Amino acid sequence: MDGSVIVAPAGSAISRHAEFPQPNRRQKAKALTRQKVVDAAKRLFATVGYKAATIRDIAADAGMSTGAVFNSFEDKDALYLAIHGHPALTPEQGLHLAAALRRAVEFMEGFEDDPDQIGLSDLLADCRAALPAKAG
Repeated sequence: MDGSVIVAPAGSAISRHAEFPQPNRRQKAKALTRQKVVDAAKRLFATVGYKAATIRDIAADAGMSTGAVFNSFEDKDALYLAIHGHPALTPEQGLHLAAALRRAVEFMEGFEDDPDQIGLSDLLADCRAALPAKAG
C-alpha cells in the first residue's frame, strides 16, 4: 500500500458500520439496567433525600438486585455523581454554598437596574430559585 486512505461514500452501509458500531444485546441490556438504576435513584434522592436512600431501596425501586446496582455503579456516591455531575454536599457544605449564593445575590442586586448587565436578571432569578427562603 502507498499509505493512502480509502474512504467509503458518506451514508453508505460500510461508512455507517465503520463509524458507529451498533451495541450488541448485552451492551443494550447493561445500558437499560444503568438507566433504570439512575431513574430510581433520582426518584429516591428527590423524595427521601440522598442520605436516607440506600442502595437496597434504589435496587428495589428499579426492580432489580443490589448486585445489579453495584455492577453499574461503585457506590451511592458514584451514582449521585453520575446524576448530578458533582459529589453530594455535606450539610456543612450546603450551608456554605447557600451563604455564598446569598452574598452573590446581594452583590448582583446592586447592578440589577443597570441596562448594560445583560443576563444579570436571569442569573439572579436562578440564584434566588436555588436558595431556600430566608429564615425569619
